Amino acid sequence: MRSKLSALNSKLAESINGIETIQNFNQQARMRSEFSDINEQYFQSRFRMVRTDSILLGPMNQLLLGMTTVFILWYLGDQSFSSAVAGGTIYAFTNWIGNIFNPLNNLQQNLSTFQDGIVAGYRAGKILDDTTYEPQQNPGADGKITEGKIEFSHVDFSYDGKNTILHDLSFTAEPGQTVALVGHTGSGKSSTINALMRFYEFQHGSIKIDGHEIADLDMTDFRKQVGLVLQDSFMFYGDIASNIRMYDKSITDQQIKDAARFVDADKFIESLPNGYKTPVLEGGSSLSAGQKQLISFARTIVRDPKVLILDEATATIDTQTETAIQKALKKMRSNRTTIAIAHRLSTIKDADLILVLDQGRVVERGKHEELLKKKGHYYELYKMQSLENAEI
Repeated sequence: MRSKLSALNSKLAESINGIETIQNFNQQARMRSEFSDINEQYFQSRFRMVRTDSILLGPMNQLLLGMTTVFILWYLGDQSFSSAVAGGTIYAFTNWIGNIFNPLNNLQQNLSTFQDGIVAGYRAGKILDDTTYEPQQNPGADGKITEGKIEFSHVDFSYDGKNTILHDLSFTAEPGQTVALVGHTGSGKSSTINALMRFYEFQHGSIKIDGHEIADLDMTDFRKQVGLVLQDSFMFYGDIASNIRMYDKSITDQQIKDAARFVDADKFIESLPNGYKTPVLEGGSSLSAGQKQLISFARTIVRDPKVLILDEATATIDTQTETAIQKALKKMRSNRTTIAIAHRLSTIKDADLILVLDQGRVVERGKHEELLKKKGHYYELYKMQSLENAEI
């Protein structure tokens, strides 16, 4: 029953979140049919549980009480043929039998709820038993990021400890340099960022920032000095200012405005009716993809990080908006060590180092012009995108 209830809630949440797609493809009837099937399965499982409770709990207890009472009356009646049995004795025995079975009856009435709780606890326990833990810093980790030099040395990384995603990854990003990661989907670009950002533990090798192993860095300082801009910018319910400030009360209104001006987000923000106090609906549905990304840039830059991580930050932006925010990106990358996952190769032509990944291995490395002259993987990727742009 619990399993069916989870499936029912999942289908309901999926239908609500995907209502636009469902309506667009005229799938309302199919979704109603699927929901009805799951709802019927839940009803049947719930009905079986109630029916089982009605048979095994109260009625069974009453049956045992009746049989025990009959046995006591028969036994005492049989004894009365050989000796006198007082009426008080018969009353006492039948009353005691009732006193014994009444608590059992109360217990059985709550047994269904108790069993329901056990099952719910078991399902929650399966989640709590997950052995995936947050990477832990070494005892006494107090390293600080001062310059932003990043060193990967023979890094192997796997999510499950069985299937290796990154193989012997090595590169160095000097302070202020831009290192771009390119490659097909599944080549290991995002996994490199996950290992660097300490979201997952890598298995072999070394990752250092300013000479400190990342496990020896103070995590509070690490999160402050490393800015991450994702492909999909999540907006929180509130206003634009709170989405840039991100609940850090030490950030002033002037710093928010300066950060927005730095990434050229001030123009569209100040054109809104309430400026920086303009309400942001759930998920940022009232803003365009480009506007959300610019706010995300301001959110990152307002903390003035030493290291900047761009995870395909322009992949969801239209060409016109991309041209505008490329200026912001160049300003953001200035005097900061930048690791950029590039979807559009035209955006990383000026990178100091380009790493071409294939199945978790670096197959080519160098600058834009150098890689084009090799006419290898990077050349093929660049030519493919050039043809697509020409067709457009």
